[in-house]
Amino acid sequence: MSRVHTSRGNTREDILDAAEQLVQSQSYDGFSYRDLAERVGIRKASVYHHFESKEALAVAMLERAREGVRAWVQSKSALNGMQRLDAYCFDLYLERLGAGEVLCPAGAFAGGWGHLPDTVRAAARATMRVQVAFLSESMALGRDDGSVAVPAKMTDWAAAEWFASAVQGALVSSRARLEPDESGAAVFSRLCRNTLDVMTP
Repeated sequence: MSRVHTSRGNTREDILDAAEQLVQSQSYDGFSYRDLAERVGIRKASVYHHFESKEALAVAMLERAREGVRAWVQSKSALNGMQRLDAYCFDLYLERLGAGEVLCPAGAFAGGWGHLPDTVRAAARATMRVQVAFLSESMALGRDDGSVAVPAKMTDWAAAEWFASAVQGALVSSRARLEPDESGAAVFSRLCRNTLDVMTP
C-alpha cells in the first residue's frame, strides 16, 4: 500500500505530503485540488491559499523532495561505494519511499512530461540531478575502494545515469508486476539486487 497521509499539524506541509502521495500513486494529472482538499481534510480554498496553482504546488513539492534527498545523501557520507548504491536502492527507495507501490517523486512526472510547465520540468530535472550526482560520486568512490565494478567504457556519470535509470525502471516494473502473486516490494528488491550484482567486482 502507498503511505497513508497523517497530519503534521502544519497545513502547508500536510498539503505537500498529500500531493506527493497522489503524484507518486496517481500522477500529476491524476488528481484535483478537490481530491487534495478531501485527503487533507480542509476546504479547497485553503489549498489555493497556500498554493495559487497546481504548478506552484508541484514545484514546491519537488523542491522539498530535493532537499530531502540532499539531507539523505549527507547521512551516507561514511559508506563505501557499493554500500551507497545499496542504500540508494534499499534505504532511500524501498524503506523511505515505499517502492513497489509508488513512483519516485520526480520520476512520477515523466508520464505527462510533454505538457508540463517549464518550471515543473526544471524542478523534476534538478531533483533527479541530485540523485545522479550522488550516484556518480558513489561510482568514483567504488572505483577507488574496489567495491564497485564500473564498466570500463563508462564514465562515472554515465554509470550513474544508467544505475538511476535501472532503479526508475524497477519502480515502474514493481507496480505493473508480471507475477501478481509477488509483492511490488519483492519485485523491486529482486530487480535492484540484479543490478547491484552487475556492479559487484
